[in-house]
Amino acid sequence: MRHKHIAVPLVLLCFSAVLNAQTVRFHTNLGDIDVALTPAVAPLTVANFLSYANKGTYTNTIFHRSVSGFIIQGGGFQLQGNSRVASPQDPAVKNEFNVSNTRGTIAMAKLGNDPNSATNQWFFNLGDNGANLDGQNGGFTVFGKVTNNAGLAVMDKISGQPVFNLGSPFDSIPLTGGYKGNNAPVVAANYVTVISITQLVPTVLPGGVQSAASFASSSDSGISPVEFLALYGQNLGASSLSTLTIDSNGAVSANLTGTRVLFDGTPAPMVYTLPTQLSVVVPYSVAGKKTVKVVVEYQGFQGPAVELPVAPSNPAIFTLTSNGTGDGAIIQLDGSVVSSTNPASPGDILELFGEGQGVTAPQLADGELVGSTLPRPTSPITLLINGQVVPTLYTGGSPSLVNGVLQVNFKVPQLAPGTHQIQLQSGDRTSPTGVTLQTK
Repeated sequence: MRHKHIAVPLVLLCFSAVLNAQTVRFHTNLGDIDVALTPAVAPLTVANFLSYANKGTYTNTIFHRSVSGFIIQGGGFQLQGNSRVASPQDPAVKNEFNVSNTRGTIAMAKLGNDPNSATNQWFFNLGDNGANLDGQNGGFTVFGKVTNNAGLAVMDKISGQPVFNLGSPFDSIPLTGGYKGNNAPVVAANYVTVISITQLVPTVLPGGVQSAASFASSSDSGISPVEFLALYGQNLGASSLSTLTIDSNGAVSANLTGTRVLFDGTPAPMVYTLPTQLSVVVPYSVAGKKTVKVVVEYQGFQGPAVELPVAPSNPAIFTLTSNGTGDGAIIQLDGSVVSSTNPASPGDILELFGEGQGVTAPQLADGELVGSTLPRPTSPITLLINGQVVPTLYTGGSPSLVNGVLQVNFKVPQLAPGTHQIQLQSGDRTSPTGVTLQTK
């Protein structure tokens, strides 16, 4: 996986949907826009929107209005072949204006002089439109906001498409796909289309928690304090890659573009996020536990928990291929990488990088960068080459890197030229086979 009939009143179904969906993704032909919904301030409006979304009403709809610096509007018209067809409408929803129409918010469109006339059409605010829209027609109801810069960029990209007059209500419609106008026929590829709107429920796949170094399943081996993990699933993060950030305390942040991973409620330092994959460093708080429940949270909404066993240590070696096998992440003192094209010689001093060493002393803060105080594993680390013990010169944290990276310094023993198996051992745990050291 390295990579992947009881009758219930309608109003209860609507509010159940609200409570179980906080973030949705507008998947458009120009990119994705993630929107955090706000049922706390506009519950009826969010329920109305989700009712349309869940029925598929917004599937294959178009942005039919674009006003530069103001709004882009959609939701009211679907494509059937190359034709624009009005989408079906439910009864209008009561106006719930509570939040200003600032840049990046989404609000409901409605008829003039009728505050309670919103049905299926919505618009994104391209700028801060509060002075215009907050006091007009009872105020336009904001029910969500774009969650990240990637989504704002897509919103702006849509607004940057050429606008054409195809007659009301399409007198300011954005068209793409190279459309030049001049009364040429408009085909489906010319429209800016909402392909789908889906609820972003963060879900970890079965067996989708693994060592970030060896990619061994954590369901089998368990997890250890300060171990690096890779999690695979769906809706785990924003639509583009986000990498670690340093918080005000000088540690790796536990919140990365709206994603958190909680270990029995304790947030973990976040290494990177993608929609289908993320990486974290296990917090120290799991030490001494038999099991721990891991929950991924995205934009405030939590997915189902994954329960994992806990081990005192779970050693593994990072590899150059980043897939758990092949040449290990080993460097010479000059920083050059040891590989088949740059093998080490007997007597060379090398630095090997791994993880999963367990509790250290001193115990640094979760996500802290290693400085002059070097954390050392409380459980001794043994280096094995071809199954034989090799003395180590240093085992502990790696200066300037995040706490949890294990650095092992050693002198290359007398070895025949070629490929050699290299492993780390801690307690009764030995890192998986398949990681190699090249010598000449």
